[in-house]
Amino acid sequence: MTRASRLITFLPSLAVVLWNASAVGLSAAAAAADDTPPPATAPGNDASGRHHNPAWAACKKQADDQKLQPGDARRDFMKNCVKSAHGSAPATS
Repeated sequence: MTRASRLITFLPSLAVVLWNASAVGLSAAAAAADDTPPPATAPGNDASGRHHNPAWAACKKQADDQKLQPGDARRDFMKNCVKSAHGSAPATS
């Protein structure tokens, strides 16, 4: 009889604990679902994910077209090209 009375006393406590645990779990899942993922690369870019500068992309294409090998010459070309592209960029309104 003592076991039965302990079990009857224990069951409501267990139900409350399980109910609270599920409520916490559901709220944590809802909070995780509310987070928006980071934006993907902007449409129209080369989708490399690293550079989103159109001037850099144009200079890179020029360097590739000229078949400049990686090294000092390519780095200097890219630096000068991007500098001149920023200086002559048309004003956006």
